[in-house]
Amino acid sequence: MYFSPSFLQNTLYIVAALLIIFMIWIAVYKVRHNVKFWDKSSTLAVIVLINTLYSILQGFINLPYTLSTIVTGGLSLVAFGYIVMILWEFHKQKNTKTK
Repeated sequence: MYFSPSFLQNTLYIVAALLIIFMIWIAVYKVRHNVKFWDKSSTLAVIVLINTLYSILQGFINLPYTLSTIVTGGLSLVAFGYIVMILWEFHKQKNTKTK
């Protein structure tokens, strides 16, 4: 299956816009309900947003391949680490509720 580069770039714009809207919505919700504003899920969302914006930047500026690989790969590893941490905390909370 082949996806054209313009389709992939436009899809990336949509994903970035949805992510920004979702982050704003969550921030407003947290402020209105006096919930802790910055947590691990917020950090994860910011990392994913930076990775997405960096990928969009590559569409306009011809960046070196090695730099792009290091930045996107590093951000992806950090995001994966945060996902594992969040899942581990959910697991610990589940275990403490059942005891």
